[in-house]
Amino acid sequence: MDRFVTREPEGGVRTSSRPDPAHADEPIPTRPAQARELREIAALFAPALEPYRGSGSDWILDPYLAELVDVNRRFAESEVLVAEHGGRIVGTIAFYADVRVEGWSNLPAGWAGFRALAVAPRMRRVGIGKALVQRCIERTRDVGAETLGIHTISVLTDAVRLYERLGFVRCPEFDLRAADIFPSEHADEMVALAFRRDVECDGRSTNERYP
Repeated sequence: MDRFVTREPEGGVRTSSRPDPAHADEPIPTRPAQARELREIAALFAPALEPYRGSGSDWILDPYLAELVDVNRRFAESEVLVAEHGGRIVGTIAFYADVRVEGWSNLPAGWAGFRALAVAPRMRRVGIGKALVQRCIERTRDVGAETLGIHTISVLTDAVRLYERLGFVRCPEFDLRAADIFPSEHADEMVALAFRRDVECDGRSTNERYP
């Protein structure tokens, strides 16, 4: 049985829905993006950030969004990955075999990294983000790196919770002042929080919290 279900609303028109919760434990397929899909990927970011607006953090969300929609640049320097459902792209992430390629990251050379995680709002809470981050963990092993690193901000609460559930731990020695990355006359003292996830080549994690 297909893990995705369709529902037939009034009028008899069949519409695509969220994945069937009864099959939530089944793997969600992810794959490399194709060049022709970059515009569709870029369209994911504004809706994904919308729930976090209005909290006094719009000063950083606006320039952050402007960078996120520049998918063409990331496509040239990283592995842009996607999750697909019903013929539509519903999630994306960018994996860096060397985190320093990100440009502004202060994480150590030799670490892998990822950024630009986004999930379509209608597909949240079904494991899309988890599947994309786990793909980056797998890619970290594939490229022979021992650590996967990420910066995020506390206002992105769902992302922070996801990373912690997947075994990422804080490494505050690599925290950055958010205004140093996205300068703004409205900037406050927000910090870009650094997280790390150590991996082993045999597929086991050195972080005991990873399930």
